[in-house]
Parts: sequence; structure tokens; C-alpha cells
Amino acid sequence: MEFRVLGSVGISDGDGLLPLGGGMPRRLLAVLLAYRNTVVSTDRLLEILWDDPPDTAGATLQSYVSRLRRFVELGKGRASLVNRAPGYILEVPDGLVDAGRFQAGLAQGQAMLDADPYSALDILEAALAEWRGDAYAEFADREWIRPEAIHLEELRLVALDARIECELRVGRHQDVVGQLEALLVEHPWREQLSRHLMLALYRSGRQPEALRVAHQFRSALGDELGLEPSAALRALETAILEERAELEWVPPVVGAPRATTPAPEGLSSRRTIPAETTSLVGRSQDVELASRLLDTGRILTLFGPGGVGKTRLAHRLARTVAPGFADGVRLVELAPVRDQHAVAAAVAAALDVQQRPNRSLVDSIVEFLDAQELLLVLDNCEHVLDTTSELVELVLQWCPSVRVLATSREPLGIPAEVVWSVPPLPVPRNREDALDALAAVPSVQLFVERARSARPDFVLDESTRDAVVEICIRLDGVPLALELAAARMRSMSAAQLAERLPERFRVLAGSRRSTDARHRNLRDLVQWSYELLTPRERRLFDRLSVFAGSFVLERAEQVCAATEIGAGDVAELLLALVDKSMVVAQTSGAQTTYRLLETLREFGREQLIASPEVSAIRAAHAAAHADLAAVARDGLGRADEARWANVLDASFDDMREAHGTAIELGDVDQALKLVVRLSEYAWRRIRYELLAWADVTVAMPGAGEHPLFPTALGVVAYGRFVRGELDAAIEAGERAVAVADRLGAPTLGLAERAVANVLFYQGHDAEALQWTERMLDATSSYGVPSMVAHASYMRSVAETSIGNHAVAVEFAERSAAAAVESGSPTALAQADYARGVAVETTDPTLALEFLDRSVQYAESVENRWIRAFALTESLWIRARHGEALLALAGYRDVIDTWFRGGDWVNQWLSLRHVFAILESLGHDEVAATLYGALEASGVMQALPIEPGNADEFGHAVERLSARLDDRAFHDAVERGRALRDEEVVRYALAEISSI
Repeated sequence: MEFRVLGSVGISDGDGLLPLGGGMPRRLLAVLLAYRNTVVSTDRLLEILWDDPPDTAGATLQSYVSRLRRFVELGKGRASLVNRAPGYILEVPDGLVDAGRFQAGLAQGQAMLDADPYSALDILEAALAEWRGDAYAEFADREWIRPEAIHLEELRLVALDARIECELRVGRHQDVVGQLEALLVEHPWREQLSRHLMLALYRSGRQPEALRVAHQFRSALGDELGLEPSAALRALETAILEERAELEWVPPVVGAPRATTPAPEGLSSRRTIPAETTSLVGRSQDVELASRLLDTGRILTLFGPGGVGKTRLAHRLARTVAPGFADGVRLVELAPVRDQHAVAAAVAAALDVQQRPNRSLVDSIVEFLDAQELLLVLDNCEHVLDTTSELVELVLQWCPSVRVLATSREPLGIPAEVVWSVPPLPVPRNREDALDALAAVPSVQLFVERARSARPDFVLDESTRDAVVEICIRLDGVPLALELAAARMRSMSAAQLAERLPERFRVLAGSRRSTDARHRNLRDLVQWSYELLTPRERRLFDRLSVFAGSFVLERAEQVCAATEIGAGDVAELLLALVDKSMVVAQTSGAQTTYRLLETLREFGREQLIASPEVSAIRAAHAAAHADLAAVARDGLGRADEARWANVLDASFDDMREAHGTAIELGDVDQALKLVVRLSEYAWRRIRYELLAWADVTVAMPGAGEHPLFPTALGVVAYGRFVRGELDAAIEAGERAVAVADRLGAPTLGLAERAVANVLFYQGHDAEALQWTERMLDATSSYGVPSMVAHASYMRSVAETSIGNHAVAVEFAERSAAAAVESGSPTALAQADYARGVAVETTDPTLALEFLDRSVQYAESVENRWIRAFALTESLWIRARHGEALLALAGYRDVIDTWFRGGDWVNQWLSLRHVFAILESLGHDEVAATLYGALEASGVMQALPIEPGNADEFGHAVERLSARLDDRAFHDAVERGRALRDEEVVRYALAEISSI
């Protein structure tokens, strides 16, 4: 006995389809199989069977069910069709349904693809053999089954793609050419098929045809859609053109262990999965299964409807497997990302990686991950699926020791992907079970636990059991739905809640449907909870959905006080929303923040987008965060700097959202304010994402006439400097000063600072000093102590660089006095840094005291920028005074900081010190290789902090060339010159770790 949906719908006894008695029973069977093991309400069944149900519809439905039940029960108890309020449920194991066997085979085949492609091929072919025609063939175009049919057809394509991947791996290149050409006729936009065909043709000795496939795909994509093929296709095309050896087929070695490369010790191994705030109920077996699935492949996607618990399960799984990854876990929360193109920025921020010179941000991410052994968790991918899938494919292709765990409402569609549908929690199967047995059912456990949080006196006993069972069954065991319902125990009894569920669902029937029944029920529950709000509560809820992350009451008042809701009303309404579980409140110390669960935020945004006030609320959100950025910028210059840096950390998702809104609305004023006001925070945290904001902002129409334009252009100039684009930095800085003079507007010293840094880097000390003087003039007029401290520190370091120690000490003391007046730990760190380098040659012990204190001040406010500067100098002093090995180990931290930040100017300066230490320790070939890389970068001619250091670097080169014979020295230097920037970093870290 088996049930069929992959073709004509029916029940087979092995000899053929059983005579079910007409179209209506088969239609009934189709919907029950689509939602098998889930209760389908009587109302829904009547709606599907009849467009306009007759008065006798209920009785007729019972007749159809009775007839269908006779055939179902031929399976000798393995399947059953039973009445379960509010409708019927077809309970059948997946193994008895062709679609269930197909999906299980697909998952198993995908899981085995890497380890044993031969067995995977057999499994996938058996899975595809389940198909006898189109899914739900005669009903596929009906509204009530179309989503499920489309879902199965998409999985069929995934299975075909995976089978072809297997055939390519086992060497059947010529066999798949015809299959692929036929598939591309039906699916011309599936790029993966084109890539498979290119590889198959190339390996069949048909290189011109392989290149023609790439050309045809690119032309079609550009002509019809205005798009470019992915980086993966372009890379394959280049490899085919160059006939690279890597494309040659190598027979797979079944069961061979995966080779791993240990990551350098200098790279961070911190974990980023948040702690659980509530217990995870009923998921222990799911965690074990997901862990096994993750171990079978490179990528596991947990997919399913919103609210089913994908994120919670992924977090628990990540914490469970984290010890097995040398570099830990990185979590990328994609929910706040509203734009496909912002995915790379979100991943880079989570990895703490910045864009490399002459590299795209995506390439920079891949280059960083190449040497990592970590688990990358991508949470909530569904709304940015295309960009996320492309990035994941590149990571899997080029980063062999990285695994990916994704959560999404649909699979990513990558051939190597292992997909697992996260099920809802099991619900009671028998309403008459003993109370102890019911209490052990996971959905009941969750509801009761959350209900007790809402009302501590709530108990599961004989008076509440029936209602609780009814609630769990009607809500399909969806965790978020159960949690929202349990919160209602504050204001009503379980019986009242259960009584209202069927009425509310009946009212909502046919209003808003989704492709997944459980998701539809969750949406129904959110809709229902939403409609229980008062009109003013609904209005506030809609407006709060504009926030991308957490927010405080003050921000909610700024953004949401508008028509019908005054600023004084927001607090009361917000607390009401918290009480009704539409908003989550989190208290830490004296601070309470609020946030919307993602499913609720999406629902609220739909309402907001449909309202006429959407533009006004988004503009208010942008303005509020521009105002917050101004207050926080001022706070960064005072004693409470740490507090304001943390505020900006917590608000950064909303700052990104606000800047995106300003760009979209063409609001030059708000866009410029955000860039300028956040710049100092960005330098200190090395969050150079802001540099991309600045580039976009200064190009906006009308930006060039705004008073803040010169300062924003100064941000652009400094960004060019840290990325090593020195000429472009000077050009932008000089232009900023010229525009400031024309407009009579300030630069805040940013442009002057950038130009001075470049000139010092290039060794033009006299001209650089003039620009530091201009920086002093540009900042002194404001009378802000922290700005004076920074400008004086810059001038002091400049004087030290050219050997004017007495003048350097004078400016360092000015910086210290202003820093004390400000109270800012960053200003104090800068002043002590200036003091330390000013006395470095005359009193190294005192210099170390200053520099070590600078590090402590920087660490107290997580200022990674000045901390790395101070460490660079303190380690250099220790290296020259008998602690070379200790200093060398310490440089791992410095190198890692600049590498993650993409600050190549300071990276090269730090590596120059590492070179000198390696030479002093007699590691000649390593030092010579690093010298070659430094020569190629131009940093060996850059002005050092202390003139005496230039002589030391020069003498180190002389000693090195004297100890090595000419051939060995030349070869090592040339090896260094040939290294790419990121390869230099990895080489240095690896050598440091080996010493």
C-alpha cells in the first residue's frame, strides 16, 4: 500500500491505483496528503471541495471521508484517516508516500555527495524514480495545492542538479551533456546548470563549446534581465579559457578524510552565539539529528515556516558543535538586512573583516575565511536568498575548512546543500491520554512553561487539560504561536482562549494565505493577536516595525509620535504591547530596551508599508538616528565615552537602516549628518563599513553645496588613506579643504588629518607638518577638549617622526592637559601614546609606562585603533631591550586587528617592525621574504615614528644581505614580492606561530 502525489493522485496496492470513486474523493485525498499528519479543518475542506458549498456539503464530506477511509485502512494500521477537531487528519508515515520517500532520498543523497558520490548517485536516481508525472498532476493549477506542487517541482530540480553533480564527480561527463542541454531549454536562468554543462563539455574535450555556453548565458542574462553572471561562472570561464589543471577530473576517493589547515593563532576564536534566555523545549532529538546532518556535509540549511523555531535550534546546535571548530562560530543575523546588496556588508561586520584594496567585499570575505576553521551561521536568509546563496557557494568552493549552518524559509538551492525541514513540536495524539502523558508532550510542555511565565499560578490539571490540548492541536505545535497564545493567560483563561480560536480562524479563512499550512496558522495567530489590540496600539505596533534592531523608549517616542499618538502616549501604549507579547522588553541594569520578534516585525512592516504614513515614519526614524549620532559623537569626547560607544554598537543596524532611508529618499542632509557624526566611532571601532556610506553620500545630487560636505569628503579621504590609496586620499582631502573655503564651512580637521597622514607615510615631512598645523587651526576654534587633545597628539607624533623631541613633548603635554579636561579614555590614550613615543629614545622605561597605560585606556572603551598603535610601539621597545620573542608573539594581535579592519597602511607599518625582529632573531630567509613584500608595498621608505628606527631598519637589511648569499637573498626577496597582500599576512602569522 502506498500513496502517490508525484503524478496522478491516488492510492496504489502494488498492482495499480485503487478506484476511489470520482474526482471529489481524489481531491480530498490530495489535500489530506499535502498536509499529512496535520489537522485540516472542516471549513477548509469544504472550501476546497466546493466553490459554493451546498447546504448538504457537511454530510457529503462525511460520506467522502468514510469512502476514503476504507481504502486508507487497507494498509493494515500503517495509515489512518481520523476525525480530530476541528476537522480531519491523515496519519501516514513518509515512507508510504512517494513524495516523502523522494524527499528523504534527496536529503540522504545530498548528505553523501562529498563522502561517497557513487552511493549518492544511486540514492538520488532511486529518489527521482518516484516521479511518474507532474506533482499533483490534475490538481497542480488549483490555488489550494499550487504552492505545494511548486515546492515539490523545485525540489525535483534540486535533485536533478545534485544527480548531475554526482555524475560529474564519478566521471560521466559525456553522459550528462544531453541531459543538461535539455534542462537548460526548460530552465535557461538556472546558472548552476550552465556551469555544469561548461565543465562537462570541457572535460569531454569540447573547450570552444564550453566557452560558448558561458557567452550565451551572459548575453541572455544581460539582454533580457540587465544582469551579470555570478563570480563563480566568471571564474569557471576563466579557468576553462586558461585550461587550468584544477579542472581535470580526479577519481573520488570514497571515505577519505577531509584535509584541514589549522588557522593561524593570531585570528580570533571568540564565539558569538547569544545565551539562551528561555529553555529550549522538546528539541533534544532534533539537535542530535541536525548535528549528524551537519557532520555529513559542508552546509546544512534548517528551513521551515516563520516561528517554527529555526533560529533557536540553530543557536543550540552551534553551541553544541562549537568546540569542534578551531576558530569557533560566527553568527550573521540577516533579519535586519533589507537589501540584497547589503548581505556582504552584514557578513563582513560579523566576521570583523573590511574590504581589501582592489578587491570586492565578497572577495575580501572569502580571502579571510580561506585560512579559518569555523562554523558560519547565517540566520534568516529567505529575504536575501539570491545574494546569500552566491556568497555561500564561493565560501564552500574556496574555504575548505569552513562549514555553513543556515536558517531560511526555503532552501538556498545549492547542490552541496543538506536541507532539513524543522518540524513543529509534537502535539497530543489522543485527547484521552493520562495527564502525565499529556504533560510530557513537547507542545504541551512549552505552552505550560510559557503560560507560567505569564501567570505564575497557571497549572495543567483536569480543569485545564482539555483546553490546553485543544490549543496545542489547533496551533499545530508551532513554538512562536504557542508562546504568543500562552502570553494570553495574563488576561483570559485557557478555556476562553481555546473557545475563541476556531471563531477567529473562521473569520480569517481565505484572507491571507501562505504556501505552508503551519505558516498560515502562525500568520492567523499574529493577525488575531494584532486585531485584539486597540486601534492606537495597532498604529504604534506598525510604526515600531520600522526599527531594524532594539530600541529604547526615547527613540520610540521620537519616531512614532505622530497622528493620533502623542509623545506622552507612547510609553503607555508600548507597555501594553509588551504585556500582550507583541514587543519584547529586555532589562540590563537601569536600561530597558525593546524589540519586535522578526515574524512580528515583518507583519508590522506589511501594515506600515500599506499605510500612507510609511514615508513620514521612515523619515522620522532616519532623523531620530541622525540626532542620536550627534549626541553620541559628543559623548565619545567625554568621560562617559564607553556608554555612548555601546549605544552606537546597539544602534548600528538602525543607523544602517537610517542611512539607507536617507539615500532612498534623497535626503542629503540626513545622509551627510549620519556619515559625519558616526565617523569618529567608526575609526575607534574600525567599522570601515562607514567608508562605503561616505562614498555613496558625497555622490548624491546637491551634496556638494551642503555645509557638511567638506567633512564628509574628509571621511572619504581618510578611508582612501587606510586602504592604501594614497594619491586618491590626497586628492579628496585637498578638494575637501577647497570646498570648505568656498562654502565657508568647517572640515573638523578630518581632511587635513588624512592628507598629513599620507604625506608622512610618503616621507614628505615638511609638507606634512604644515597640514598638521592646519589641522590644529581647524579644530582649536571649536574649543572641544577631546578634539584639541587629538590634534595635539597628531602634531606631537609628527614632531617625533622628524626628530624634534622637545617640541614633540610640548605638544604631548598639551594633548594630555586637554585629555584630562575632557575625561575621554580615548583622548587619554592618545596623549599617553604621544608621550611614550616622544621619550622613546631618551627614556624607554618611561615610554613603556606611557604606552602600556595607553593600551589600558584604549581597552577600557574598546578603542581598537589606538590600542593597536600603542601595542605596536610598546612591543617594538621590548623587542629592542631583550624581549624579542615576547614582542613577536604580541604582534599577532596587532596584525589581526589591522587585517580584520582592512587598514593596510598601518598593517604594513606593523609588519616592518616584525621584519626587523625576525632579522634580529636570525630567521634570515623568513625575514628576507617579508622584506621583499615590504619593498613591494613601498613601506620601507615610509617615515617611521622615530628617525632612529629608519637606521635600524636599514641596518637590518644590510646584515641580512651579508649573512645570506646573493642567490638566497634574491630568491627570498622575490618570493616576498610575489605574495598577495593577504598572503603576506598569513605568512607572517604562520611564521610567528612556528617560532
